[in-house]
Amino acid sequence: MTTLDADRDQVLAFRVAGHNLHERTDPLTAVAACGLQEYPPGWSAVALHARAYGELDASEVVTVNAMRGAPYVVLRRDAAIFTTALVPEDAGLKSLVGGRTAGEVADAGLSVREALDLVAAAAREGLGAGPLGRDAFHQALRERLPDGLLPWCPGCKSHHVRPGLWRALGPLGITHMPAKATFALADFPHVNVAEAQAELVRRFLRSYGPATHSELASWAQTSPAHTKSLFRAIDDELAPVRVDGRRAWVLAGDIPRLGQPPAAHGVRLLGGFDPYVAQPDREMFVPDPALRKGLFPAVGRPGVVLHDGALAGLWRGRKAGTVLKIDVHWIGSTLDLRAEAEAVAQLRGCQTAEISI
Repeated sequence: MTTLDADRDQVLAFRVAGHNLHERTDPLTAVAACGLQEYPPGWSAVALHARAYGELDASEVVTVNAMRGAPYVVLRRDAAIFTTALVPEDAGLKSLVGGRTAGEVADAGLSVREALDLVAAAAREGLGAGPLGRDAFHQALRERLPDGLLPWCPGCKSHHVRPGLWRALGPLGITHMPAKATFALADFPHVNVAEAQAELVRRFLRSYGPATHSELASWAQTSPAHTKSLFRAIDDELAPVRVDGRRAWVLAGDIPRLGQPPAAHGVRLLGGFDPYVAQPDREMFVPDPALRKGLFPAVGRPGVVLHDGALAGLWRGRKAGTVLKIDVHWIGSTLDLRAEAEAVAQLRGCQTAEISI
């Protein structure tokens, strides 16, 4: 099979279009690409505004712990693609819950699978009568789990199940979040697992390709062995691409779009945890080490300004009464952000925006 050569500009333009950031579309199409992260709370609305006109029909979407355990808004009919498809075989479950949690589980004399089964059973029983707020949900788990799964948390000053275990209830298809900080038993459609897994690879490659199975594992926080098997399962749909001397993959049907990506137009303000910013190969997105360090600090991640699809600046916003004060660090020319800033201010619960440069 012939290997296509692609440069960084082509790759990023391809990804901008894959995330529907080149031109606004309808809300359901925008969500379908790879979901919208709802962390920090409320930011999925900002991500939707950057991609679509109009509002979501709440009956068509569900919020569930998905990639990296983070809450994502996804189409209800697609929920299994971003939950069930992430779950590896038992040998890879450590990656799903995290190394620290897996170590504590082992210290309790349990395998990760056994621990997840216990937490799942406790969640089903605790939520059997209906949704529970966060504190009540954790109390329900506390009442039903052995001490070995309830380590002391200095921050909360209580014993509770580790986040790696309760967040895994999303990928396991046990829970979803019908409201902020509220948990309920999942009620989205269950589909064929192999079909969901194949579609996970397709959605990932349309949004983040050209990419490798290791990058899918990093983006999703699952086992590389698992994602390697998922790539292998749709091998006949994949085409190799060489980018900066390394080999990666796209869907064969997307080769024309990668060769000539659609042009992007306009200004977009993205949050620091926007799905587009969450590219697994950060060096491709931001080659400059100093700028990359500024975009991905240990805490307090800034947002991103895109202009015609290109990175044009970093921004931070803070609320001051009814005003969202926005500070921008420009990369190149200063742009007119007023319309986008006002829209984001409204979405963040403010009446207006004030931009300082």
